[in-house]
Amino acid sequence: MAIEYFQIKERDYDLVEQLIKIEAEAYGGEALDVFELIAMLRHARVYVAVEYDEVLGSVYFMRNFDDPDKVFLHSINIVDPQTTPNLASSLLNIAFADMKSFGIQLVEVNVDPSNYRALKIYREQLGFVASESMQNEILGNEEILILQKEL
Repeated sequence: MAIEYFQIKERDYDLVEQLIKIEAEAYGGEALDVFELIAMLRHARVYVAVEYDEVLGSVYFMRNFDDPDKVFLHSINIVDPQTTPNLASSLLNIAFADMKSFGIQLVEVNVDPSNYRALKIYREQLGFVASESMQNEILGNEEILILQKEL
């Protein structure tokens, strides 16, 4: 069976339970809890890659209220990136195509400048470009690189 890519809805209970588990394993105490995840499913966009009813990856987007043609890529989680090396870019490209059909023109993501793997995927595979960087006081004045992609 091939990998399926689609937007998940809150009524997909088994998939929602899997997302909660994936979040907990990836982020521990910083993970989205069930209430936050349900809010994301109802008011944002969550796309998944699924094979044999098992979530292999997910990506979360939030729409920008100040610029409704723009979305923010909140997070991406790939369960086992070693066995599915192109899953992240495939999942993102499916999501981008869907969002473009709804009039979204720009995607923005924040990246730690030392996260070379993410930067490589965003820049080389997906065509994101750096738009600015900023110091984040909440993170102890660490730098955050802001990347954008036109759809």
